[in-house]
Amino acid sequence: MTEPAPEGPTAFVLAGGGTKGSFEVGALQYLVGTERIIPDIITATSAGAIAASVLAQARTVDEFTRRVQEVEDDILAMTRTEQIFGEQSWLRALEGTALGGEIRFALTEGTRPPRPTLEAAGIDEAHMKVPDVAPATPRSPQRAAKKARRRRRRRLQRMLAGAAFRLPRARRKFRTSGSAVLNLRPLAEAIRHGGETGIHPVDPALVARPGLEVRLAVTALRAGVLRYITQDGTIVEEDAVTPVPGAAGGPVDFLEGALASASVPLVFPPRALADDDYVDGGVLQVVPVRAAVHLGATRIIAVVAIPLRIDRDERNYSDDNAANVGLRALGAIAMADRQRENLAVVLPAAASLTTIDPVIDVVGYFEVQPGLLRINKDYGWMRAADVMAEGDATLLAEIAGETHRLTAARLQAWHLEESIWESSRAGDHADPGALSLLRELKRQVHEIVDRRKQLGFPVPDGCEAWWTGYEVHGH
Repeated sequence: MTEPAPEGPTAFVLAGGGTKGSFEVGALQYLVGTERIIPDIITATSAGAIAASVLAQARTVDEFTRRVQEVEDDILAMTRTEQIFGEQSWLRALEGTALGGEIRFALTEGTRPPRPTLEAAGIDEAHMKVPDVAPATPRSPQRAAKKARRRRRRRLQRMLAGAAFRLPRARRKFRTSGSAVLNLRPLAEAIRHGGETGIHPVDPALVARPGLEVRLAVTALRAGVLRYITQDGTIVEEDAVTPVPGAAGGPVDFLEGALASASVPLVFPPRALADDDYVDGGVLQVVPVRAAVHLGATRIIAVVAIPLRIDRDERNYSDDNAANVGLRALGAIAMADRQRENLAVVLPAAASLTTIDPVIDVVGYFEVQPGLLRINKDYGWMRAADVMAEGDATLLAEIAGETHRLTAARLQAWHLEESIWESSRAGDHADPGALSLLRELKRQVHEIVDRRKQLGFPVPDGCEAWWTGYEVHGH
């Protein structure tokens, strides 16, 4: 149950997480569109900073409603990675090779989390024929590990052989552009001028108007500290209030500050602002609640995109590739820990903190499937509705659990539909067990939505499509 809203400024705190920010879009749609809550303060990091730059153009409920829709459009546009994110010259030198393709895959579909179990979706496998969509498991773990090592070795050999003639050129390019894999030049152009990418342009003059305090978290590489970019381009210290002394305090281009906040180290190059080079503020503050406190917010609503608790993953990481190990250790585990630390802020007596967080991890950091982003957005909407609801604590916990099951069921259905259509394209008949399971997943979704309605809990407009048709696939 949420506490009564205290008197004083309201803050939205938007965390980082790449296209996982689609969860935040849904939460914002509920907060603004249904609860009619608008912020006096926005603090944000990384992908949240890009969203905040769009929202910060608004001052009224109607304006915020329109800008939240623009954020959704922007997130969906980011699934067209080749239009939004530029490749560094060393990666372009590997164009058309298996190695280049492997690197691109690792950044997009390779960051996608394992889908939840059927049990998480409310399916009892013991009483239902579940199709076998995975390859047969060898008789012993030792044999499985040995086969996996052989497959990786052969794949590596093929990649290197195919890229052999490109490697010298790629190495030369790496010396000058090897600080990152991608760059934000197309995105920077789009948020300034719009265009065919589907990204809405942002007007810094609208952002700088009185009536809204904005703080975008950035990490100064030379100074080695956390700082914030304000709505008028001033660079302030970690307390979110004190301007950095001298030329180091700017002012700088507000949109450059937003891009710097989103410049994930190693993925994107640092951006020069004033007298320093800046990267993603999430290095130090993934969820900048403390900045909202320093600005005097008394009602703080933090929306995070990455689960605060990480489920056990049964993958054999001792034999896995470095990208998956790094993603698990530094992406999922370390990020979840940093989020919990950022949220554990001692609040003034007059302040309250409400956290809207996912439990099911739906999409990757650079997701390329709009259908998965839509599932994640709807999850954010329902999760916000659950967190903001008031009433019996036991019933609220049950409803929240059903929201997680519904999302897991939709996610399972999306993957199952993909496998059914893949079989169809190959000329095979659909597995009856797969079709039966798909119908059961849709039934689960329908029942959960009906129960919410009967109990008076809100549901998103158009949710009937979740069980009457297929999920969204492709662009």
